[in-house]
Amino acid sequence: MTNNKTQTITVEWTTPSNLAIVKYWGKKDIQKPLNPNISFSLKNAVTTTRVNAKPSTEGGFTFFLDGNKKKAFNDKVANLLKMASALLPFINTHHLTIESSNTFPHSSGIASSASSMSALALCLIDLQQMINDESSQPLNLQNASELARLGSGSAARSLYGGWTIWGETPIISQSSDNYAVKLPTIHDNFMQIANAILIVEPKSKKVSSTQGHALMNNHPYGKARIKQANDNSLQLLKVLKTGDWNQFFDIAENEALSLHALMMSSNPGYTLLHPNSLKVIEEVRKARLEEKLPVGFSMDAGPNVHLLYPKYMEETILPWIENSIRPLCHQQEIIFDQLGNGPQKRISTELKKD
Repeated sequence: MTNNKTQTITVEWTTPSNLAIVKYWGKKDIQKPLNPNISFSLKNAVTTTRVNAKPSTEGGFTFFLDGNKKKAFNDKVANLLKMASALLPFINTHHLTIESSNTFPHSSGIASSASSMSALALCLIDLQQMINDESSQPLNLQNASELARLGSGSAARSLYGGWTIWGETPIISQSSDNYAVKLPTIHDNFMQIANAILIVEPKSKKVSSTQGHALMNNHPYGKARIKQANDNSLQLLKVLKTGDWNQFFDIAENEALSLHALMMSSNPGYTLLHPNSLKVIEEVRKARLEEKLPVGFSMDAGPNVHLLYPKYMEETILPWIENSIRPLCHQQEIIFDQLGNGPQKRISTELKKD
């Protein structure tokens, strides 16, 4: 049994960005990682996506970001819809109006594609279930993670709250290159992790993540990087159980700097760092070594820095952030965030056409 063909259906999901502590850089096959990677989902850095599905023999879609048509993203959206249409046939018989908005700057190295593509994947799967009269059934997050991966690799990790691993490894029996899985046993310290996202440079990156991943093909340090990532994954899984902040910071910072080192040593090489990115790193290390503050950093493929610290130490750390870190940010902008609970469904409506 299916819904009446004259119905227009709307769904809306809010999905978090995530911060990978162990990174992946370089892909194989169709959007599969060269190494396992481990992340946690954020609470405030999110994308909200609304999809309106209107019956149409021509199919197609229109994409809006923050209320404006954004043709620059059309190819990425079209590619996901094409790959998804075999599993979700309603895509070929409906015109989709996709409206998306972020709580943070897109294309600046804060994994906006992770939150946006995971939100879109949830909307698409939700719509197909509604059309099939299966809306009472819970969504299969594993399927959503695999679909989101096709749009953006890191999006596979945004389907869950808490901590997630994506990429096959013998350490985690359920792990897969096709989808992410939630990590079950995490020390309470790292369930209270805070992340102050320092907006050092809000402009779009000069080199996209897709281009950066491609430069890992035949990278001179490629094999060594895969070994490093596997070793760091093993170490991080242990640390996430013991709760040791100093070991955690060592891994997070090693991974962040390795990521940017891979960019600089690519051919052609490039850097996404801003002078103030380096100044922030210097201040973080000085605070930890000299002032004994439990702070560390991570970075994605961009100039902005993710400041990491225990949420329960925020009262002690905030004055240091205000005095030493905020002046280094673009227009002093900081997004204060923390570990989040994962995606949330906002609306689900079926409206008859006039």
